[in-house]
Amino acid sequence: MKKTISIIIVNYNVKHYLANCIESICDSDYNGDIDIIVVDNNSYDGSVSMIRERFPFVKLIENDKNLGFAKGVNLGLRIAFGDYIILLNPDTVVEERTLSVLDNYMEENPEVGICGPKIINADGSLQLACKRSFPTPWVALPKILGLSKIFPNGKWTGKYNLTYLNSNQIHSVEAISGSFMFMRRSVLINVGELDETFFMFGEDLDFCYRSIQSGFEIHYVPYTQIIHYKGESVKSSPHDSTGWFYQAMDLFVNKHFSTTASILTKAVLKIGISLKKGSSFFVSSLVPLLPVLLDLFMVVIAFFIAITLRFGSFEPVVNVYFPVLTLYSLFWISVGGIFQIYSRFVLAYNRAMLSSILGFLLSVAFTYFFKQIAYSRAVILGASLIITLLIPGWRLVAHVLKSRGFFRNLVLGQAPIFSRPAIIVGGGSEGQRIAQKIGRRPDTGIYIVGFVDPNPEALIFSDKEISSLHLILGSTDAINSIVVRYEIRELIFTSDRLDNKEIVKIMDNTKHLRLTYRVVPRERDILLGKASVEDVSDFPFVSIEYNLYHRLNVISKRIFDIIFSTLIIIFTFPLFLVLIIKFRKWNKREFWGREGRVFNAWVFPTKKRILGELPLMINVLFGEMSFVGTAMIPKEKKKINLICKPGLTGLDRIRKYRIGNEERTIYDHYYVQHQSMAFDVEIIIRSVLAL
Repeated sequence: MKKTISIIIVNYNVKHYLANCIESICDSDYNGDIDIIVVDNNSYDGSVSMIRERFPFVKLIENDKNLGFAKGVNLGLRIAFGDYIILLNPDTVVEERTLSVLDNYMEENPEVGICGPKIINADGSLQLACKRSFPTPWVALPKILGLSKIFPNGKWTGKYNLTYLNSNQIHSVEAISGSFMFMRRSVLINVGELDETFFMFGEDLDFCYRSIQSGFEIHYVPYTQIIHYKGESVKSSPHDSTGWFYQAMDLFVNKHFSTTASILTKAVLKIGISLKKGSSFFVSSLVPLLPVLLDLFMVVIAFFIAITLRFGSFEPVVNVYFPVLTLYSLFWISVGGIFQIYSRFVLAYNRAMLSSILGFLLSVAFTYFFKQIAYSRAVILGASLIITLLIPGWRLVAHVLKSRGFFRNLVLGQAPIFSRPAIIVGGGSEGQRIAQKIGRRPDTGIYIVGFVDPNPEALIFSDKEISSLHLILGSTDAINSIVVRYEIRELIFTSDRLDNKEIVKIMDNTKHLRLTYRVVPRERDILLGKASVEDVSDFPFVSIEYNLYHRLNVISKRIFDIIFSTLIIIFTFPLFLVLIIKFRKWNKREFWGREGRVFNAWVFPTKKRILGELPLMINVLFGEMSFVGTAMIPKEKKKINLICKPGLTGLDRIRKYRIGNEERTIYDHYYVQHQSMAFDVEIIIRSVLAL
């Protein structure tokens, strides 16, 4: 008679993976009873409603916050009644015969308390954590030092993940992965629950250690296998997974080896863990600066070549040219920053070429107008010419390599290096086609993290490629928190799931997050008028880029406001004094500023707007307002997070009729998108003519 198996799954924001996991369990050839328990750690992606609708037979425990893996498992264990207990990750797919094979194995080997199958990654490779040793100081040291990767077949260097053992043979091991852990109920009775001190990692190791201490054997059984899309739940977590991992290792060592390990050994291990944590932090901080560092390196190389060609050697004049090298490094980085080649367009070699040409022309002008400076103009011009070739050159090479699949495994946060994490807003057929094509074109520089949809519960993925690679992250109502948690840089809107009004609303609600927006064009002009059209993986996206947020535009607009507000205040000061004497009393008012800030403003009590608003020049001077901007919204009205500063004038104020909030929002987005000094001057002139 087959025994009952209770399967405990702790879920956090991996709805689609969870559905596939439960379906794979339902397809099992096991002829005994299966008791499935899902513990949801406050997911926001619709996992709970999906379970209720598609799998009503599943026992569901809903937590009001993320309690971590150990606490979640323990909640499930307390209601599990099976003779066997399985701890299973939601981002797994179980082979049809897995439960039967492991049940038979446990029946034939009563000395075994816990067993686990072969676990493979989505690409078919072996997941090393499916068999491992305890991270004792001696075992963990080669892992921390990286020796396990260099010498995986060594008995000492490969002991952490037992890489020296044949992965196709049964082995008695010290620990198996918590992503699939098959155990007898007697183990739970004798060992107890998982240690809730561990939040995200290490609880499986701790449980295995306590099981062996209680006299149970743990076996690795490769007669069957499961697929584990490793790390999908971790991706959804707002916590620092790297930090939690090393914290867990530290906790495990302190708990189990504090008395047996020597002080020296523990100290070495502690130092190793700290170095590993530090290196992970250093790499994560360094990678965003990599384009800047590479450009700086190119500047140094260019000057080295130019000086060597001019003087025959670099060494005699290196000290002389060090100041100019430093100055020019800052100069070239600044020019590159204006063209956004360190943010949005990292591998855009065409932009880098334009940036370099501008830098070269400015360098030529510098050498012409500052002839008295005691540096060789030939060196500066030669170096500038070489820089013009090198800065776009390395980007072209990187672009070609990326198009051939390089850098795929170099991951920063959620996205591969030189990529911008993006989400597709609208997970219908159109959104899925976009995800599929972009996924096959790594040279686009876009990495699709997942989908957000007005009705995520209704989404059905027809393609296995899509379902295996991308998450359904949640509803559009939660898009702000999703963007923050996944460090999203771009939103891609589809037209089959959202209309223009909904797109504008989302853009307005996310404007403070400084995102780039792409929209799939429709038959008619979309949204706010045509912006730049960019072909990405055969899709002609309308890329909505906000000009006002460009550094150069921000600086030039602020300089314009300071200069002209100062001039107006100076030249109108006599009139200002006359108005003060005449009215004696100002009207103090409070207005909504940019991003929900409130500022005070004073106006004269007169119907002539140009005179009444003259004191607002002070607000312009101090940066609370601008000459051209959005409408001035009184504080007494509903709080509004304005997309830009309020202006003395703007597109809404040169209309001859009153506009509503919805139309004003469209005008604001249009202005921010197309802002330039010429556009500002045009609006100011039209405002004066309209008086």
